[in-house]
Amino acid sequence: MRSPYALVHADGEQLPFAGASFDLVLSDHGAMSWADPFRTVPEVARVLRPGGRLVFNASTPWLSVCSSGDSPSSQLTADYFGLHQVDEGRGASTFVLGYGDWIRLFRRNGLSVEDLVELRPPAGATTAYEGYVSFEWARRWPAEAIWVTSREDDRP
Repeated sequence: MRSPYALVHADGEQLPFAGASFDLVLSDHGAMSWADPFRTVPEVARVLRPGGRLVFNASTPWLSVCSSGDSPSSQLTADYFGLHQVDEGRGASTFVLGYGDWIRLFRRNGLSVEDLVELRPPAGATTAYEGYVSFEWARRWPAEAIWVTSREDDRP
């Protein structure tokens, strides 16, 4: 029996789907972290049906502005304003925006913010992501956040 679902390998900046095809677009880091949000957000808005949601998990700007070397510090080490593409070395980049930049980008593309969940591990939690940030760091500042947005209008 053939499944009605297909796995599609595609560029998040040029989705191969018709407009208004999806009720939900979900990204756990992925395209919303390693592709330019000024290109991915318009594409997601295009393929979402009215009322559809974009939900994604991404690194926070806190992680970028506190990073020095391999791990974040408790000091600001980079500028917050003007965040966009952060060089990870060896040709890799992460894309990070400030909160206001994300909100303006969503609004320009007909998306409204329903929620922003800044992740904080509970006391005594453990992780499989050793080396990402220390437990102590993540208890003080959010390293990751989950954005929940919805498409507001019936744009062409």
